[in-house]
Amino acid sequence: MRKIYLPGILLLCPFITTAQQSPQQTQIGDAATGKALAGVSVKITSWSDTTVVRTAMTDIQGKVSFTLPNGNYRLRLHSLGYTDSTFSFSIPAGRFPALPAAIALNAGSRQLQTVTVKDNTPPVQMKGDTIEYNANKFKTKDNAVVEELLRKLPGVQVERDGSIKAQGETVQRVLVDGKEFFGSDPSIATRNLPADMIDKVQLLDKQSDMSEFTGVADGKQQKTINLVTKKNRKRGYFGNASAGLGTTDRYEGGINANSFLNDMQLSLLLKGNNVNKSGFSASELIKMAGSNPDMFNNLPPAALSELMNMKGVKIMGTPEALAEIARPIGLTDTRFGGVNFNNDWNNGFKLRSSYFFNETNTRNNYDYARQYRLADTAYNYLQNGNNTNYNMNQRIDFTVETPLNTRTTLKLLPHADLNHFNNSQDRNFRSYTADGVTLLNEGSQHTRTAGDNRLGAMEMQLRHRLAKAGRTLMLTAKPEYYENNTTLQNQFNSTFFHLPTGEKDNHTDQQTVSKSKVSSISGNILYTEPLSRTLSLQLGQQFYYSDGAYDRQARNRAASGAYDETDPLYSDNYNTRKWQHTSKALLAGNYKKLRYTIGAGWQRSTVNGHSGLKGYHVDRQFQAWLPEAYAEYKTNSRQKLMFRYNTVATTPSVANLQPLTDNTDPLYVRRGNPALDQEKSHRWSLSFNEVSPASGNAVYANAGFDWYSSQVTDSTSIDKNTGQQLIIPVNVRGNYRASLSAGKSITVGPRNSSVSLGFTGTYSRNTLFNNGEANNNTVLTLAPDVHVNYYPADPVSISASGSATWNNRRFAIRNGLPEKNWLLTYSIESMVVLPWNMTFDASLEGFSALGLAAGYNNTILLLNAGINKEIGKHFSLYLSAKDLLNNNAGINRITGNGYIEDRKNNALGQYFMLSAIYKFRHFPKSKNK
Repeated sequence: MRKIYLPGILLLCPFITTAQQSPQQTQIGDAATGKALAGVSVKITSWSDTTVVRTAMTDIQGKVSFTLPNGNYRLRLHSLGYTDSTFSFSIPAGRFPALPAAIALNAGSRQLQTVTVKDNTPPVQMKGDTIEYNANKFKTKDNAVVEELLRKLPGVQVERDGSIKAQGETVQRVLVDGKEFFGSDPSIATRNLPADMIDKVQLLDKQSDMSEFTGVADGKQQKTINLVTKKNRKRGYFGNASAGLGTTDRYEGGINANSFLNDMQLSLLLKGNNVNKSGFSASELIKMAGSNPDMFNNLPPAALSELMNMKGVKIMGTPEALAEIARPIGLTDTRFGGVNFNNDWNNGFKLRSSYFFNETNTRNNYDYARQYRLADTAYNYLQNGNNTNYNMNQRIDFTVETPLNTRTTLKLLPHADLNHFNNSQDRNFRSYTADGVTLLNEGSQHTRTAGDNRLGAMEMQLRHRLAKAGRTLMLTAKPEYYENNTTLQNQFNSTFFHLPTGEKDNHTDQQTVSKSKVSSISGNILYTEPLSRTLSLQLGQQFYYSDGAYDRQARNRAASGAYDETDPLYSDNYNTRKWQHTSKALLAGNYKKLRYTIGAGWQRSTVNGHSGLKGYHVDRQFQAWLPEAYAEYKTNSRQKLMFRYNTVATTPSVANLQPLTDNTDPLYVRRGNPALDQEKSHRWSLSFNEVSPASGNAVYANAGFDWYSSQVTDSTSIDKNTGQQLIIPVNVRGNYRASLSAGKSITVGPRNSSVSLGFTGTYSRNTLFNNGEANNNTVLTLAPDVHVNYYPADPVSISASGSATWNNRRFAIRNGLPEKNWLLTYSIESMVVLPWNMTFDASLEGFSALGLAAGYNNTILLLNAGINKEIGKHFSLYLSAKDLLNNNAGINRITGNGYIEDRKNNALGQYFMLSAIYKFRHFPKSKNK
């Protein structure tokens, strides 16, 4: 077998030479303080035809160096919180002056003292690639938080779970003055910072750390919102404290305190409620799974059980799941809080740190009706019960960045995640024939699960710029340690009728103790070499290694009452190791208005597993070519077209490879498949954005196509007599998903009213197996939406939104289930400023389902109202009424492998609450010099 030694290639690269060029250097600083500015985006274009010839970032001393041939150029500078600047220069000095040795940037927002001027700033501006909203142009009610401000911005949508979309893409990060706020959860900033402290809202596509450092576009952009605070809010303290009591024992309260001193930010947060307001916008577990799949590929079934049981994950993105998220089920007590500290020192040392905890206790009563309609199996499965889920999550994050010298920077990112859970469930179930007449089985189950998860990680980045401009070396390493301890007590009783051998009882009284420890380390060596003015070569070598030990002991209850009889069928002691390395080569260049990157990688993975209890071995090797391409074309400063393509290969998880039976639910038994192949997908996307700074109008369009040459799916075998199922993962080929979304935002009227129209369409094909027969199903979803912000007068604002989702499902195996249905969501809210320092707000939220089974086609209307009274400068009282029509209900429908399921859950009902709010703030006035 021929081997390629990448380090040898790396050693040769520094000797690649280019044509003779003139060295240039300048230093960028703050115009007011003279402080050097690191991380300023530098773009150099030809003066004659705007061809991009260099892109770079300033180092920790604010310096940037490069070499260019003689000619005339434009230098463009961009940095968050500063006004973009453009300079023309010549090499040597001629038509234009030579490049200055130092350049000063002015702050993006400037406030005048003792002078009253009319604010003629447009509501929306385009600064380079950044869309900037002037917050003062969008009215919000008193005591509003940033989330309510974002709802007013054209082209920005805030969902009820706190997630944010802008230009059709999900916002993944929210920064405050360019710094993270309480880690990576966007909702913590948007739901806790006051709207009246924000001067500008900047919307941008933030490049990855690797791309910003090397200048090579990798297409790994994150839609980011940066909240620029008002100039007079950067020094001082502010916050609020609130306490509210309501009917039916409802409460809500907390404190939020912030201290800002230029680059230093200190924030404290502590809140609690029992009105279904979460401290998170999404599960931290899901975020880890998305950001580090390699870690999750080596977790045991116990650690993955939460993801497997979360229906929203299994059907992520389906309208049914979104509808259920929009109407939270159950009754939840929540307490959350933490501390956040950020600072930048003059010597280039930067610190980002946060501690956050979230404690929830959810209680839910439910009633589910599932219909199976397969070619050879048709029956109804009914269940009802209650569950209680307690979860305590603690998260610690640090980012430390320090310069080692003028060319070398070290960045450390330690992270810890501690989780404790205690869940219990009691349920009754029964199965009938499809006509609902003959009882097939009935039973009950009680489960209690308690345990702890601990995750620790330390990412280290060493970045070095060599003497030649554009030549860089970046080293990363990330050791991780994961530990899980879970105890499951499972008591299951069922009776099966009409079996060939007669009636049969099934009893399970079992305690399962699962322990796992996984150590891993990943790393990357990345070298970038400029080949010419417009072309660079990037070579990389990635590696990953993990070692996991899993012990699962299932014990039946003995006559003595103790759980000391080991059940070998469900027990195992398993060790696994995984090696993976990826070699990659990329070419990146610029040609006039086009920026592109193209290349490929070769990935090889090895998975070895051994069972000390059962004696079996798992020895698998996987390999794949991973081509990728990225292109960005700008017709002008307002229009951008982007294309992305990449191939992703994911090795099977331990849970899917290990041939161990999981009987957590004896009616739905899962078992791994040692012959499983890796999952491989090809992903294409094309997006277009246009923003008109003068009018604030914006247009976006995104198209995507994912095709799986190999995908892991479920093969389900159903016993016709009992309804028991055995589920095994298998590979399928040819599944795909196509999507198209487009929208337009229009600013209308003299008060910056706006209308946003959008459309999303998806078409997907999935293959599942039922009793050995392939069941291909296709789903077509069409979802238009509209959002309106209308300001008929200065004291009045009206916001309305609506979406209509049409689903059409087709199954290869005809099953007689409804295939078409509508899900409608709509809302209108208004705010009126009244005399006597009072504000009135009201909202109406509606949910309608059409085309479902009888009893589930319903319309739910939630009418809410509130009135706020200011008392002096610091106090206010707020009286709110929720669900005045007393109409809330947790009703929904989901789909699965050969079935549909109609659901009824607990829902928060009507209540009234009186809250007292105390706002404190102190911002010392700046002294004129």
